[in-house]
Amino acid sequence: MSEDLLSRLGLSVPVVQAPMAGGATPPAFIAECLRLGLLGSLGAAYMKPDTIAAQAAEIRARASGPLNINLFLPCAVPPAPGVVEAMLDFMAPLHAEAGLAPPHVPDPPHPDFAGQMEALRAARPEMASFVFGCPDAGLVAALKAEGIIVVGAATHLAEAEAVAAAGVDAVVAQGAEAGGHRATFIGSFEAGQVPTLDLVARIAGRLDIPVIAAGGLMDGVDVRAALDAGAAMVQIGTALLRTPECGLPAAHRDALGAGAGATTALIREWSGRAARGLPNRFTRAVEDAGLAVPPFPVQNAITQALRGKGRAVGDPDRLALWCGTGYSRAKAVPLADVVAEMLFEAGLTSPNH
Repeated sequence: MSEDLLSRLGLSVPVVQAPMAGGATPPAFIAECLRLGLLGSLGAAYMKPDTIAAQAAEIRARASGPLNINLFLPCAVPPAPGVVEAMLDFMAPLHAEAGLAPPHVPDPPHPDFAGQMEALRAARPEMASFVFGCPDAGLVAALKAEGIIVVGAATHLAEAEAVAAAGVDAVVAQGAEAGGHRATFIGSFEAGQVPTLDLVARIAGRLDIPVIAAGGLMDGVDVRAALDAGAAMVQIGTALLRTPECGLPAAHRDALGAGAGATTALIREWSGRAARGLPNRFTRAVEDAGLAVPPFPVQNAITQALRGKGRAVGDPDRLALWCGTGYSRAKAVPLADVVAEMLFEAGLTSPNH
């Protein structure tokens, strides 16, 4: 199965650059991943359709190689009465302190999924991947009919079985160690905290579609362990966050370098959906206030301005510091060096490659 998937993608190494929405992976970064032989991924979840089209075109112009476009499936949940108003009241002094206008909820706070899908199909990526739910079987069939490989995501076996039943070509097994938003869509986020290698083995032992391992894969030893556990491919994200090519704000990269020893946590305060990263002054303040957090994507929209300020002034306490559990092992060296060392350690390339 792994050889067939790699053949369809035109890849010689089974490594996916993780899709990371929000600017961490600009087109130049993704193009460099393509040049290094990886499957490059455009995290397009927050993008308007014309931005998806423009960035996909820029990547294609910069480098050849297979491209994955990743989207969030619609997962909006109506906020309980009073929850949004209470959060806006809490945010007001933080905005004032930052020199921002009073907080509000943009209308609409969620992206145009139908428009995003039109842009995705027009861009004709080799792969389309989806998180936050089970893709509709009709959507999966339509994309496959256009020659696009379709991938779902799961954090436990029941979710993997659901996305497999929808007809996807492969499933990302997102282990508990993974940074950023959790893909969980059946049961609680806590129920989806299965270690990566265990999750890969469970899914690979049950399903007859390729498994892509994600979460905690920081070096070639980790990559080899995931492949040996049954993964057809691996997905790497946190290992690339401190490279100079990465689009993260310098304050975020610096926080990862300075925070060695700090424990990551599942954080809801920034977006309203559980995501793994480093707690900071903002997340602790919301937690200490005992506030109910509006669900995604409303809370994500409410905190957008504060995060923008954090990027502008380099304040890590105003940033969502997403990262996986292995973040302290991420190296501040060029992307090419990280990838070359990882592939060699995993036995995927020769010393002279």
